[in-house]
Amino acid sequence: MEAWQEARLLCKWVYKLTEHYPMQEEYNLKKHLRESARGTASNIGEGFGRYFFKENLRFYGIAKGCLGEVKSDLYISYDVGYIKEDILQKYIKQTEKVEAKINGLINNVLTQIKKHANK
Repeated sequence: MEAWQEARLLCKWVYKLTEHYPMQEEYNLKKHLRESARGTASNIGEGFGRYFFKENLRFYGIAKGCLGEVKSDLYISYDVGYIKEDILQKYIKQTEKVEAKINGLINNVLTQIKKHANK
């Protein structure tokens, strides 16, 4: 699944990026950024594995929420000087790619819901 693959790539990048964060961020920004990136990929996977459409949507929605946290933490990382603007833009572009894929999953499920409702 493309959304999950792109989210995994983002997660991998986040882990590499945060290796160089200061020690005082070990249990703050670094930990939260990693958890949010991991949560994005994990919730896409869990949503895909669910049987009922409403469960699919719930987990895809959670994945989008996690992705929003990743974006926010990336901007904060830039604001406090942990990353440069070119790195920020690279990561934001990947988050937008993941978001578009999640939106595609959500739209697909909504289409299936409508299709089954008309039967």
